[in-house]
Amino acid sequence: MTMKALIALLVLFCMTASGALAAGNGKPKICFTPAEENAEQLVRGGLRLREGAAGCDRRPWDAGTLKLWQQVDQNFGPRFKQQTDIRRRAFEREFSKDVENQVRLWDGRTVLYFRNFPLSVAYCAEIKKTLETMLKSGWSVLVEHAQRAHEEVEMDYRPCS
Repeated sequence: MTMKALIALLVLFCMTASGALAAGNGKPKICFTPAEENAEQLVRGGLRLREGAAGCDRRPWDAGTLKLWQQVDQNFGPRFKQQTDIRRRAFEREFSKDVENQVRLWDGRTVLYFRNFPLSVAYCAEIKKTLETMLKSGWSVLVEHAQRAHEEVEMDYRPCS
């Protein structure tokens, strides 16, 4: 991300957050708690796996990942929902007047990023391995996998101190 794009994103976030604060509804903190940051990381980790599985399942990769993702989604759907609910409550607090638009904006940004991520043999092999390991070893695999997004989440949502 270029410096100009980062500054523009920061300005947009600050303007939106200050608008929510001025509205006085929901008492925004202008930050995400550690639990909310963790939920955002897990949501992003799930989106990365979902979009990677869909892309890697098609030609020329044919990695057989879509069925694996469907199994992961079936097995861990309630846990994914729990994380998206935590994230949703943070958005409701921070953007009470415009929550639907803000959720769509951030979800769209994240999905667009992972949907258009450049695929490769190595990337598709990693997605497949992560899905298989998650099916074998459980949710903790996603927790570990999602830690990669920690710095990105902190750039997007200021941590509460």
